Amino acid sequence: MSRPSEPTTGPVVGEMFASTYPGARRPDRQRSVDADGVRLSVVEWGEEAAPPVLFAHGGFDFAGTFDVFAPMIADAGWRVVSWDARGHGDSQRAVLYSWEADIRDALAVLDSIGLEPLPLLGHSKGGALLLQLAEACPHRVSALVNLDGLPSDRSWPDVAEHTRTKLLAAEVGGWLDHRRGSAMSQRRPGTLDELAARRHRMNPRLDLDWLRYLVPIGARHDGDGWRWKIDPIMRMGGFGPWRPEWSMWRLPALSMPVLAVLGLELETMGWGTVPEDVYPYLPPGGRFVPLDDTGHFVHVEKPRVVADLVLDFLGPLQSAPAVVPMPGAGAQPVPAATATATATAREPTVAPTGDRSGGAVSLTHGQSSLALRNLRTGTVDQRALLLLHGLGERTPTSVPGPVSAWPGPVWGLDLTGHGDSVVPRGGGYTAEILMADVDAALAELGEATLLGRGLGAYVALLAAGARPMMVRGAILADGPGLAGGGPAPSSPYLIGPRSDASTAPDPFALFELSRDVRPPDYALTYVRLAVQQSGLDTPVAVAAKVRPPWLAAVAGEPGVLDRRVPEALAVYARV
Repeated sequence: MSRPSEPTTGPVVGEMFASTYPGARRPDRQRSVDADGVRLSVVEWGEEAAPPVLFAHGGFDFAGTFDVFAPMIADAGWRVVSWDARGHGDSQRAVLYSWEADIRDALAVLDSIGLEPLPLLGHSKGGALLLQLAEACPHRVSALVNLDGLPSDRSWPDVAEHTRTKLLAAEVGGWLDHRRGSAMSQRRPGTLDELAARRHRMNPRLDLDWLRYLVPIGARHDGDGWRWKIDPIMRMGGFGPWRPEWSMWRLPALSMPVLAVLGLELETMGWGTVPEDVYPYLPPGGRFVPLDDTGHFVHVEKPRVVADLVLDFLGPLQSAPAVVPMPGAGAQPVPAATATATATAREPTVAPTGDRSGGAVSLTHGQSSLALRNLRTGTVDQRALLLLHGLGERTPTSVPGPVSAWPGPVWGLDLTGHGDSVVPRGGGYTAEILMADVDAALAELGEATLLGRGLGAYVALLAAGARPMMVRGAILADGPGLAGGGPAPSSPYLIGPRSDASTAPDPFALFELSRDVRPPDYALTYVRLAVQQSGLDTPVAVAAKVRPPWLAAVAGEPGVLDRRVPEALAVYARV
């Protein structure tokens, strides 16, 4: 999964424009780790022979935010290792981003340190990630420190169901609009002080001088100003089936020593968690420390206090075990100048965009190239039928028999990682990303009726709710990937495909999309969006014989037809 590299010599990235801040110290070494084709920038503080501890930063952050805190741990005799998450800081941008991909990246960095158990420390999103990693690989973790990374159900809006539906409609629509225009977009430039001021508006408790110090580390200097080194395809917030409390539920399962630190001052970027949310879930012997007058960035506001807590928790130092990297690992030094390069992927062999006379159209969705195939032509005024294949499948080469009666053109979309569409490196698949694939096809075709098989059925449902005026009926049929991973997360599992495969179907797609979580209430939200906003009496039709919990819930909802595929097609042909 990972190939560690030798540390680079000389100044680490950011020192050309480096400023100073009391107590801050840039890492002693910088190297790279190849995580399934995505290059991660790894930095270290402390002696190379010292016992290692792995740090994970929060969302939209970078390892440089540990520049005061990490040296305190290193000066006590530890070797602090951290990395920039994919698409953040000096790590490589990827085609896809997901929670599961971030956890695999964390395991790749862990593998590069050695095979012996070691302590993990994570802040915010990094804390929640390492919590799941510790449950999945308890034999690799000797202790776990979580810094304000314990989401609770207080993070979930306490609103009426119809209000929740409206909130999701705005969020999903905004996200799809953002992705449509993100292929060539860049983050907004500014002066060093302007970028610090923007970050200060998000984190008003942090010292403005500290934020000025961070700009040359977490941003790059272009001809028109500074830009944060965060992939512009990513945006704050988000949606999906994930429930905040699912991370907290993993806490009681842990057997290693656990320290949880929580800032009690509520902030916009925090989780809203309070002590009474944490106490019931602490594992036996777990230690919990709430900090008064401290916000979400506990290690930045009170680095000495938090460092002393961590050092006391970790206990007396022992000599570091010999480093035993994963078998087959080899050095992969990468120049810092390539830090913002996009991960390479196989380009699809399809016709240029605009060629709709037959064959395929090449679409762009973010950094993905998608193959949209014309199976049968029609007149300009006829609405298209768009076929969405199942997991591991591809668009058929001709119009399937049950579809032959459709009166208009028939198209098929190869979803990301399938058929002739892009096979990105490093995985990161979600059903929502595939929904955005469909949105790119709708932008090309205009209004369309969707017929999805298996995984394609679930994606068709999401698209029907997200773009209700563009999807004129969604038919959900049997096919591979219909069940997904169930209504709630299972025990975490991290032994995924280790492959450099560049041909479809992508092993990561098969692995990740067969395990995606599908709560019935999340699926129902998209049905209700379609019913409320499409203007159709029955915008969704269930034609599947096998009905996992999410689909059984959909089938019982008002506004959903229960018909075989030919009958459902006849209904939507009349719309």
